Amino acid sequence: MQQDVFVEIALPIPTPRTFTYRLAADMRQDHLVGARVLAPFGKRVLTGVIVSDAVDKAPERTREIIEILDLEPTFSPMMLKFTRWIAEYYMASWGDTLKAALPQGMNPETVARVSSIRGIEPEDMEQMRRRAPKRAELLEEIMAHDNALTVGYLDRKLGGGALAARLNVLEQAGYIAVQRQVSEDLKAKTQRALALSEELKNDAAMMRTTLDELDRRSPKQSLLLSHIYLHYSHNDAPLLMSDALQATGASASSVDGLVNKGHVIKFDAEVFRGAPEDGDSLARTKEDELPLTLEQQHALDLVVGSLEKREHKTYLLHGVTGSGKTLIYIRAIRRALDMGLSALLLAPEIALTPQLIDRFRLAFGDEIAVFHSAMSAGERYDNWRAAHSGKARIMIGTRSAVFTPLLDPGIIIVDEEHDGSYKQSAPAPRYNARDCSIVRGRMQNAVVLLGSATPSLESMYNAQNGKYHLLEIRKRADGATLPEIRVLDMLALKKQQLVRDSFSTPLLDEIIDRVKRKEGVILLQNLRGFAPYLDCPECGEKPMCPNCSVTLTYHRYHELLRCHYCGYSHKSEKVCRFCGHPELNIVGAGTQRIEDELLQLLQERNVNAVIQRMDLDTTSRKGSHRRILTSFAKGETDILLGTQMVSKGMDFARVTLVGVINADIQLALPDFRATERTYQLLTQVAGRAGRSADGHGLVIIQSRQPKHPAILATKAESYELFYGDELQQRREVHYPPFTRFVRIEFSGRVEEQVHLQANYFAYNLPRKHQAYETIGPAIPTINRLRRDYRRLVIVKNYKDKDPSGATMRHAVLHAFQIYNKKHGTSAVRVTLDVDSSGFM
Repeated sequence: MQQDVFVEIALPIPTPRTFTYRLAADMRQDHLVGARVLAPFGKRVLTGVIVSDAVDKAPERTREIIEILDLEPTFSPMMLKFTRWIAEYYMASWGDTLKAALPQGMNPETVARVSSIRGIEPEDMEQMRRRAPKRAELLEEIMAHDNALTVGYLDRKLGGGALAARLNVLEQAGYIAVQRQVSEDLKAKTQRALALSEELKNDAAMMRTTLDELDRRSPKQSLLLSHIYLHYSHNDAPLLMSDALQATGASASSVDGLVNKGHVIKFDAEVFRGAPEDGDSLARTKEDELPLTLEQQHALDLVVGSLEKREHKTYLLHGVTGSGKTLIYIRAIRRALDMGLSALLLAPEIALTPQLIDRFRLAFGDEIAVFHSAMSAGERYDNWRAAHSGKARIMIGTRSAVFTPLLDPGIIIVDEEHDGSYKQSAPAPRYNARDCSIVRGRMQNAVVLLGSATPSLESMYNAQNGKYHLLEIRKRADGATLPEIRVLDMLALKKQQLVRDSFSTPLLDEIIDRVKRKEGVILLQNLRGFAPYLDCPECGEKPMCPNCSVTLTYHRYHELLRCHYCGYSHKSEKVCRFCGHPELNIVGAGTQRIEDELLQLLQERNVNAVIQRMDLDTTSRKGSHRRILTSFAKGETDILLGTQMVSKGMDFARVTLVGVINADIQLALPDFRATERTYQLLTQVAGRAGRSADGHGLVIIQSRQPKHPAILATKAESYELFYGDELQQRREVHYPPFTRFVRIEFSGRVEEQVHLQANYFAYNLPRKHQAYETIGPAIPTINRLRRDYRRLVIVKNYKDKDPSGATMRHAVLHAFQIYNKKHGTSAVRVTLDVDSSGFM
């Protein structure tokens, strides 16, 4: 008789420990480690992962697993090792990391919904407001809604800590009901399909006889049966019933007739939800057939050499824009597939994926899977399963695709490795997908290829010190040349009266010239909306977000003031609410305002042009990126105007002019990476021009700081100039790459409490240590965000004294233990961000 066993489970809760559970004897199976389970935790049910089945001694009161969700483990031993490294390095819980590694929907858990079941007398409510104001606020919010509210909604709306306790008191008093149910596990989608009966499939003579008989008695059934026969003569894929009926004009009754006669079988077929998007391909040519330049061939030979030896090595491919880095990616992946290996390609954001996917689909067909946040949960799940099963051997995706369970990856490519979107900001774990790719490559003996025209300072520093192998491509492919770059001093031009609105006369003249010649124009304004804020000329007050310490951005098309941090919005104000002044100034220019100004300026010169904006406001719907880019590629759109979305990954031969409306936007931010990010953005967007040997490219950069190092380096087309200056400044102040920053954020509804808790924690960390120093608590630039006040404690970790960060992590975690034991409270949230990219 089998006995119960005990297993260790990692649960998606913010604690570093695992939990012991009992597994009933009748639930045992051969492979347990790495399998998902449903486990009770308090009043909730959570999806956990079995991380060990070698538990010698269990606590006396051990709860039992409810259900095992997998017949075969979801996580391999290697993926368990990889996710554990991420959890330890980024000081996150292993359970949260395992949850992040799965597509949305594969983590069933208890969803609690709250509804009002009886009213409260006015005098009782008044008494509750005096004695327990937060409980009264919670009850009023619940009673204000007819439908049940999720606990997650109430937490975001009200916060304040101890929400569970307040709900429990209201439930016991009979004012509310809390319904708890476990959400469904994501499953494969199925549809009805049709197949021939075994007799007809194996007997051609019987098939002919049956068709002849149906021709006389039921022509519709004959046509349908013939269609089914022809489909399976040329395809192995199931024939969906809906497709068969549409193709033949038959009805469901015709299907039933064939089924009743024993000629056809109906069954449920799995349907793949990650099919290619509709629309024209954005790929220009089949790139794996193109010849390589000498520089490309040299880089490819080294990468393939390591691949064939199955040795881990990290390469930094520094190639100018338009140098053909994608061709090297394709050739290297082709070699990996020929060796029976798989490949992972990360791209920084959704805007980059449509053209990239088309280029790879043209080269590799259906061997690729895709994974990014614009896809539905079902589409992501199906693509994840295709990679997990080995059906797809190439995964192209954004940040979270680093967790893809590919079988035996030989190469991991991180395109535009410098991009900030590889860093997860929330929720935990706050990982950097680029850095995690290198660790995963080391664990799986895979080659890691980091590609960029503007490598991050950290990556180039690692390459210069021999940690990575530097590969350089200094010339563009296909005989194209780098564009000419002109920097315009907007202050000087304004004095000469050569500026209208946001446009200088030289830039406007070049735009008109390109439009008349039907050549493509890309304009960059890295600020969406119509204007950053409104301003009262009388009292100087600005409409502010009630939830965040930021101004509201003006969106003219819907006459809205909107917060780009929390999403709050209301109708635009016409009169100052502070002093009653009848008019507000519109300050600054976002993409909406630039579009309006340009249309007006072109109309004054009798120039008709089609302008398309590309920013978060125009790309929120599914497929919008592809529609915008396809229209521009075909020449239906003359001018593509956008935020940083237009700066990377676009390869259109028709673009001969790039204009930067305001190059100084990022330079004004209180961010030590401002110079680096400005240089990268300007160089990347400049690289969209002149990518064909037939067209000379021109880039015009408008700036009020034309002598700034970032702008000078861009104009000189010199990465070395930027790198040398910036590295020296970072060295002098002990900033990355010489240190790593850990940002510890405290947030809550009561500012004094947040400030006090941050000081309690900081007290337990030494101010000065050989391996690190502690800074703060400090008030961040945005003091209040999504209704929560904030304080930051920064730990600066010296890499030369503590290369792995182990000493620093031990100190921070020890400080947390003391803090949680003595001072921790649910009213103040604490989040850790290792290798933080900024302090805003």
